[in-house]
Amino acid sequence: MTSLKDMMWRPETRGRGVPAASDKDSKPGRNSLSEERILDEALALIDERSLEALTTRALGHRLGVDPTAVYRHFRSKDELVNALADRIMGTGTQLLVTSDGDANPRGELRSVFLAIRRALLAHPAMTAIVVRRPPRGTNTWAITEQALGLLRSAGFDDGSAAQAYQALLFYTLGHAMVEAPYAALDPAQATVELAASRVMYQMLPAGEYPNTAAVAPHLYGSLEEQFAYGLDRLLDGHDIARDVPSPRLTPGQLGRQPTAARGETAMPVRK
Repeated sequence: MTSLKDMMWRPETRGRGVPAASDKDSKPGRNSLSEERILDEALALIDERSLEALTTRALGHRLGVDPTAVYRHFRSKDELVNALADRIMGTGTQLLVTSDGDANPRGELRSVFLAIRRALLAHPAMTAIVVRRPPRGTNTWAITEQALGLLRSAGFDDGSAAQAYQALLFYTLGHAMVEAPYAALDPAQATVELAASRVMYQMLPAGEYPNTAAVAPHLYGSLEEQFAYGLDRLLDGHDIARDVPSPRLTPGQLGRQPTAARGETAMPVRK
């Protein structure tokens, strides 16, 4: 698989790139560029075709500009892909702000990780990149801050909050990686693929695999329901309180909510 280091821009008519332009250097016009416009079109190109299809030539054609104009905002493909990854996480941030979940740490944490999963699967061609990249970008950091604040407000000490957050995060990221190939398919085709896996297990000889034969009709059902089941079991296992209120946050407040005092007694983290 192509690594981020291998995915540098390959300019067609000039060198490795030029420094990003400042706002005052940008001139308005029909084809004026902004980071937001480049990100919009780059993500649409990846969704429609593939990550490999994201080149300066293809992006420039889509934007209606000379391919080298993109360098004024993103000096490499690596830089652009990192910005795209953080933007995808940002859609999860917006879902958190508008969530209708229960206003307590458990309900809010559930909303956090449901939102992260939905954001990742909305762009399956980018899922692996988002999962594997270093955790960077303001949207990514805001979600981390929100989740850790909820855990600390529920009574977790700093070390336990870190462990609980990572357990929930790694489960969510891993599940999204498994789901991404199905999310890339037409929903009807994804259902067929899941059913084929279920049938494979059902065809195993019951005498040799009695437990699998008994359970097979229930395997490879709704992946959304499967994710929610596992998430709820993780939240239950951490004994996260339901009766401690957590404040509703505006976009400007996200990631800056009050947290429990350092050194507060941790709630037990079950293994």
